[in-house]
Amino acid sequence: MHPTPLCLILLLCTAAVAGPDSQPRISATRSRALETELLDAVRKVGFDQVRDWRHQGERIAHPPNVDVAVIELDAEGRPVAVANVLLSRDYPRGKAVPIDAGTLGTQAVRFTRWDLERWDGQKGWADAPPGDDLVPGREKAPLRFMAPYPASLFKILIAYGVMRRVERGELTLDTPYRFLRDTVDKGERPLRGWLEPMIVESDNGSTEALVKLLHERGAMEAMNAEYAELGLGTLQVNGTSPVTGRNWQPGSIHMTALDTARLFLLINGGPGVLWRTKEGRAVTAEELSEPARNFLKKLLADQGYAEGLSSTLVCGDANARPGIPTAVPARWLAADGTATVGVTAFKRDTRPCNAAAEVEFLHKTGQTENYGSDAGIVRALPGKEPRQYVIAFLSNLGYRYYDEGVAGTANFADEENGFPGTVTAIGFTQSIAELGRRVDEAMKQRRQTNR
Repeated sequence: MHPTPLCLILLLCTAAVAGPDSQPRISATRSRALETELLDAVRKVGFDQVRDWRHQGERIAHPPNVDVAVIELDAEGRPVAVANVLLSRDYPRGKAVPIDAGTLGTQAVRFTRWDLERWDGQKGWADAPPGDDLVPGREKAPLRFMAPYPASLFKILIAYGVMRRVERGELTLDTPYRFLRDTVDKGERPLRGWLEPMIVESDNGSTEALVKLLHERGAMEAMNAEYAELGLGTLQVNGTSPVTGRNWQPGSIHMTALDTARLFLLINGGPGVLWRTKEGRAVTAEELSEPARNFLKKLLADQGYAEGLSSTLVCGDANARPGIPTAVPARWLAADGTATVGVTAFKRDTRPCNAAAEVEFLHKTGQTENYGSDAGIVRALPGKEPRQYVIAFLSNLGYRYYDEGVAGTANFADEENGFPGTVTAIGFTQSIAELGRRVDEAMKQRRQTNR
């Protein structure tokens, strides 16, 4: 038997792990370690210690519903490890989700639509009734989880859906669109003039315009189907108004962390197969062209709300906890370091935290009274410790929940302005930022130990 030449062995091995039709290069060992680190981070941040303004400042009645996923990337953007953890009253210590290395997805969780009455105790906490499942065929899945409303994080679904129409030649970024909200004329802009404020300052009016545009083109149902074809079946926008572009309701608009993380992985791009659907379809970065992906990444990089998994907008506050060490984009900053995002003014000098930034965070946040979310792409700034990963966080930790340190600012008698955040400008419980910091530290350490 003649030995195989070394050069041929190297060629075959390279093709097996990095060729255009290869499987994702997921390491089972790295994924198990990432799972352990993510579970440990979720347990240590104290989500069960937050206070509930709606219950007179008492501690949250149950562990909140938290869904967080992380995909570790190599230097070229290929996924090398993945983990997903759920926290809820079913899993008060957190639960790691079994993930298939080929699909980067899971069939092990029965995801059900959010029901605030069930969460708040007006209904029993039990298996969801028929019809509440986000994807069919999971009734006997070993895990169950009621998926929190994503709030404004869902705007990335609209942006991606619009860019798909641009890719197909149905629209261009310069296509003019006049938005008639019912009978009210909201003006005309090129398509990019609606997309940019929707993402960078989370402008609701721009989102309404683009939702109505998608309705007018018969694209809303098609958009949900396109996500399902990518294996991202829990990403759904249902029930919106074709007249106003509004009617964004919990229980109708859905996202889960693992599917959201894979969507951001697709936007980030990378060589080869990023994942395969359970039907075997190879999903690559070519789902969107490089110019389209770069356009979306530029918007996400300019997104002004450096809060949620980061805390730069509340830099220097005694009650702030360090989060993902990112900077507020310069376009929002005044000379004194204070930020104004859209019409919202933040009165803290962000310069110390901006100077200490280690990563760029291309992300989208979402927050309402009852829900808080943040997801995006993290990559090291030049000269900083290298790491690159995607993180997605969804929860029912909206601004009604706050931390012990700001408890004295709550005014329970003021229904309109009594939330602590209206006094402190800290809108997110800082346990979310702390989770971001713990994950980022773990990702930095992982890259150091695997050089």
